[in-house]
Amino acid sequence: MITVLADDISGAAEIAGICLRYDLQIHFDFDLGLEHIPQTDVWIIASDTRSMSETKARERTWEIAYFLSCHCGLNPRSSRLDWMFKKIDSALRGHIIPEIDELLNQITKYQVFILPANPGNGRIIRDGVYYINGQPLAQTSFADDPDFPAKSSLVKEIIHLPDNEMIILPDIVDEKDYSDYAKQLTPDILPAGASAFFEACLQTVFPAVKKTARRETPEWGKNRLMICGSTHEASWDFIRKATDFDVFEIAVNEVNTLLENSETFENRLKEILHVFNRRKRLIVCTERKKADAVVSGKIKYLLAAISKYLLEKTPIEELFIEGGATAYACLEANDFLSLVPVYEYAQGVVRMEIPDRENLHLTIKPGSYSWPEKLI
Repeated sequence: MITVLADDISGAAEIAGICLRYDLQIHFDFDLGLEHIPQTDVWIIASDTRSMSETKARERTWEIAYFLSCHCGLNPRSSRLDWMFKKIDSALRGHIIPEIDELLNQITKYQVFILPANPGNGRIIRDGVYYINGQPLAQTSFADDPDFPAKSSLVKEIIHLPDNEMIILPDIVDEKDYSDYAKQLTPDILPAGASAFFEACLQTVFPAVKKTARRETPEWGKNRLMICGSTHEASWDFIRKATDFDVFEIAVNEVNTLLENSETFENRLKEILHVFNRRKRLIVCTERKKADAVVSGKIKYLLAAISKYLLEKTPIEELFIEGGATAYACLEANDFLSLVPVYEYAQGVVRMEIPDRENLHLTIKPGSYSWPEKLI
């Protein structure tokens, strides 16, 4: 069995999309309530640690690693798990080194290969500098990320890479670089990185696994709700173009009031429901305005509460969520305890079935990725 530990749910969904291409059976967990080891080809655990403080992220990673070491015997030479991959953000957001430290406290690995970025999406590392479509990371919209603003474009500075030979973070300028490092993997090395590195590892470490014919594209239902929790430029571009949707925008300076005053929030929820009922296609987002760290951390809970209200009050066939932390908060708010990945519309855009919710599908994507044009 392949085990993937992802630091947010959209990244976990992206890995699930790759597994669908290879017709692999997937078990998808997004809570630590692990009681047994599933019988599956790929076990994906979305820890949501990217949205936590470093201390909390360390604790959660340690707990998961401890569970795996106790139940699976994560010694690379005598393990019930065939292989493990640590999924991180391709733009190096998150508590990357602290989480890897906690994993290494529990599992027997002597080296780590970290290959983030994604040349297929214009994201490369050259001479230790991270570029997106030729622009240094700190000069892109990632510089305005509310949780992990890119203050530097040097990868060593971004993740505070320790100066030792245990962690290898090489340049990545084309997809061949992924294959080259995948071929160097041994049971003593932990691979970590972006989804493109995962796929290269899958092809190299498990050569018997082959891509399958693409499944027939399922049609989206008519009643559609999109929750946009991303501040990335790609998100705003989509909202401007999505003329088939109504848009309900919440002012940043309203967030605290709505969360603290139940009567005000109830009235606003009724407004949102009224707007949704006009065309049954609605995008809920916050205004394009930078929020301070405290308010930014609350927005996902506000959007999650809105999703819960609308799902209870009106039949929704398609729920689209943008941004991993927002998706996780929505899942918790709606008591969605498990997901079944069923289709990959595009890289990182993955459709899920929700057990016990027969007429509802969930589609998740990272904030910096694009929705398919047909959705507009």
